[in-house]
Amino acid sequence: MSFVSLGDGSSRPTFFELVAADKLLPSLKNAILYSLTVFVQERPSLYALLRRGDEVFAVVQLLLDRSSLSNSYATFAESLYGLRRVQQAPDSIHGSSQAALSQTLQRRTLALQVALPYLICKCNALFAHHRPQIEAPLGIMSQRNQQLAFDQPQTAGSHGSRSGTALNWLRRQALRIFLCGYPWFHAAWQGLRFGFQLLYLLDSSAFYSPELWLLGQSVTRVSGSELMDRERKKAQVRQHQLGRTHQSRPAMLQLLRRGWLRASWAVADHTRNALILSVFGFKLLEWWYTSAEGRIAQQNRAPPPPPPKPPLPAANGIDLPTDPGICPLCRRVRTNPAMLCLSGYVFCYPCLHAHLVQHEYCPVTHIPVTQDHVWRLYKGE
Repeated sequence: MSFVSLGDGSSRPTFFELVAADKLLPSLKNAILYSLTVFVQERPSLYALLRRGDEVFAVVQLLLDRSSLSNSYATFAESLYGLRRVQQAPDSIHGSSQAALSQTLQRRTLALQVALPYLICKCNALFAHHRPQIEAPLGIMSQRNQQLAFDQPQTAGSHGSRSGTALNWLRRQALRIFLCGYPWFHAAWQGLRFGFQLLYLLDSSAFYSPELWLLGQSVTRVSGSELMDRERKKAQVRQHQLGRTHQSRPAMLQLLRRGWLRASWAVADHTRNALILSVFGFKLLEWWYTSAEGRIAQQNRAPPPPPPKPPLPAANGIDLPTDPGICPLCRRVRTNPAMLCLSGYVFCYPCLHAHLVQHEYCPVTHIPVTQDHVWRLYKGE
């Protein structure tokens, strides 16, 4: 399965193709973590895998990208969209001077593509875990008090306790530096990525991301002839491997080797399709359960309670006119209406404002109110 785009005949992929390839791995990670969550509910012994979900996905990404780079010179996500990586000349913008990736460049690409997202994910988790300490004033004061305590000279204790105290002090200092500097680093990194993407969108650069610029690589489309040549070479290699099985003397050994080769080829051919189907399945399940929870919530929703009864007029309060359009204070047709939200009665705003300045209670119910409880009412169009 490969989402090959015919495009406009140019080898330069569109901005939206690269964005789609860039967003594929986060969706795949969510699908894998969701699957682990389901398995953990059935088998609690697998909870250690869920706790190490980032490491599990890093290993999966390492295997997928390694296989894809060796076979199609592209990462797993890029190969699904019919893209491949080429070595970019420093003075080339539109890909006029390109070369295939060597084994060394493939290893560098694999290390950067796997290690960088993993480190960023871990830094985000560490910052989110310690963020309340820098936002809460009490946490800041507690850290300051601990800092002052560790700055005091140690008058007693063994050498081991003093070395442990110094190590804890260094760890706290490193954590404080990280908490203060990581937001700036994260903002700078995201701004740098945005700048590279904007330059690529404006056709001013051949590099879609800082990672590609560091590696000196650009992404191009795979042509139909290249796909055919790739499939032809793969068929020839497999046919050669099958031919080598005939050299085995025992017939049972030949069958075992052929079965092993065919099984490995089937796994290699269908693993990518299975992972893509898992992403779509995860999105489908997410939509299904979200909509089902919404329907169940609507069905089980209790009826709204009846509105509370209006407060009764006080014994020494003013009388209410029979006409609801008359202001109870001035006994004229109400203009510029305003309501007291605690009692619900409506008056003329000038009359109500003058009354509250002197008495600070509702003229009908004598409920204590202020100017903040006055709601201006406007006639709808």
